[in-house]
Amino acid sequence: MTTAPRSPQPEHPLELARTPLSVEPTAAGAGPVLPAPRALLLDFGGVVVTTAKRISWARELTQSLVRRARAAGLALDPALVESSLRTGRAALSLWKNAASRRLAPRELASAEILTDFLLSDLPAPARAALALDAQAILAEMAILVADHHVRPGVPELLATAREHGIPCAIVSNAHSGRAHRRILADAGLAEYFGVQIYSDEVGIRKPHPDMIRLATGALGVRPEEAWYVGDTLDRDVVAGRRADVGAVIITRDRRTDTPPFPITDRPDLVLETPEGLLDHLRAALDQADGSSAPQTAGGAAPGETAQTAANLSASARGSAPRHPALLLDHGGVITTSTPNPERDRVIGARIVEISRAIGHPIGQDTAEQAMREGWELFRAVKRSRDADAEPGRRHREIAPATLWGDLIGARLPDPLRAALRLEAPELSHLLHRIKNHPRPRAGALELIRWAHEHGIVVGIVSNTISGRGVRATLERYGIADLIGPAAYSDEIGVRKPGGEIFEAALAGLETDRADVLYVGDKALNDGRGAREAGIGTICLLRGGKDSDDALDAALAAGHADHILDRPDEVIDLLAARLDIPVPDAR
Repeated sequence: MTTAPRSPQPEHPLELARTPLSVEPTAAGAGPVLPAPRALLLDFGGVVVTTAKRISWARELTQSLVRRARAAGLALDPALVESSLRTGRAALSLWKNAASRRLAPRELASAEILTDFLLSDLPAPARAALALDAQAILAEMAILVADHHVRPGVPELLATAREHGIPCAIVSNAHSGRAHRRILADAGLAEYFGVQIYSDEVGIRKPHPDMIRLATGALGVRPEEAWYVGDTLDRDVVAGRRADVGAVIITRDRRTDTPPFPITDRPDLVLETPEGLLDHLRAALDQADGSSAPQTAGGAAPGETAQTAANLSASARGSAPRHPALLLDHGGVITTSTPNPERDRVIGARIVEISRAIGHPIGQDTAEQAMREGWELFRAVKRSRDADAEPGRRHREIAPATLWGDLIGARLPDPLRAALRLEAPELSHLLHRIKNHPRPRAGALELIRWAHEHGIVVGIVSNTISGRGVRATLERYGIADLIGPAAYSDEIGVRKPGGEIFEAALAGLETDRADVLYVGDKALNDGRGAREAGIGTICLLRGGKDSDDALDAALAAGHADHILDRPDEVIDLLAARLDIPVPDAR
């Protein structure tokens, strides 16, 4: 085995951050013959793709953020936003370098990255409002910051691994796994990976060894049976050594020679590009006694809410002119839907795809049964949770990883359950897209457009399995740019009628909660929940999930101020607040 020479230690501590530690590539045809892998784990940036910086990213993202803030009734100074983005990204790089020194670093939540780093110079209401869209903003940023190009030799490497039955996985630190998945899909490479593990989705980051152990567990192999390929010493090589993988390989990229501090661990193999990896893989397979088809082995706490913003003094909020704001439920108010009978078939087919990709195939009937039974378990857990006597647990949202790994995956093989946990955000997004046939509720889009035209901020407070899916629905309706603070239970970690989800949306408004009008369709979740959050006016709509008797009882109990038949009837209430003529009959 050959290793790159260790660079001399700098004499002064201040030299640590700027002293390059050159990692010399292994000469062509040289280096050890590594043991044949039963799984291949690849970093994303520096291995599968390389990046070219885009100078205009901050300006383009600024324009997007200004538009988003405008929907929340907030006017932002573009120069301040762009400056904050650039400064925050530089500070974030320093944090990441420091985190790679830790033994078991956690990943920052999307909202932390946005509010504590990228937008920390902005006013509190703007930070709170934009934080509700943190995942979408970071996904947008990941695409804008750099152009992504597949590195030489990667498609051939992946095709060869598939030919020999070697499952592959992505193991990558990322601010937006969603964006990385899209990049791989656009490049035609996503199908080669059994699982994709990104730090923002699992809550830890390399060099935490569990990043690698999550991948090997999902692929049904031990870490020592896998190769891990990265491009950095401080994150990739150290993570591989801590996880005891069979081989740690470096494909050189722009960050390879400039770790933030000296690293004593060294890789087993150093290559200029991934092209050279294919020869080493073939040599390892040839040495494995002619075996060309290795077989695989048989067989979340909620994020922080915006509670502190709710504690702003009355004088701070009262400094702005009194003006109404509008918060809406999504299902039953903006959207009405009918069940899709193809739900279990589509989800079952995706589970089958995952099972085959990780080398533990199951049949379509088994997958569909898992979906049916898991969904019933999901509903039962929600009923039990809502009846919990402990207030701190009563309205906790069921995490996607729990839904897919523990409930839907309850009777599936352990490696497949592990894979479902890792793919949970994508599976929840798919389920949201196909479980129902949605359409705008009559009068809903008219209400939102009227409110926007009259300077009334419109936000959303919704229980959902995928806030990302709701945003996509609003895009299809053509109203996404009209929506301000949007709090979704899967992202906040709390379901209505829990107060934290209302507080998250209210924190993104400059309107006093007494001047907020909330529209829902359920007596408990919407009526009582909004009332306990201190929202001034509550409207419940007939024609949703609750019966007319339940809505009338909520009105009698003081949990609602108005019972209406259509969303656009709210326009009359808002027009009266603004002291403008009531619109013509709709």
